[in-house]
Amino acid sequence: MKILVKYFASYREAVGKYEEELELTPGSTIKEVLEEIVSKHPGVEVDKEAIIVLNQKIVRDNPEVKEGDVLAIFPPLGGG
Repeated sequence: MKILVKYFASYREAVGKYEEELELTPGSTIKEVLEEIVSKHPGVEVDKEAIIVLNQKIVRDNPEVKEGDVLAIFPPLGGG
């Protein structure tokens, strides 16, 4: 199964690209996708406060991803 992962800000800099397609096992969860990204890109660490968006909706749990899904990863927002 393939999904598209889009990286923003510091994640884009760490990975060295804006997006990539990942080949995953059917039934993979968001947590497993993030583990795959960390495994594939040594030195990249996905902060537990990162903003994870699946098909244009922020996710706060650990749903399964499906063929053709688009996952976006944003660093935590700061400021005041």
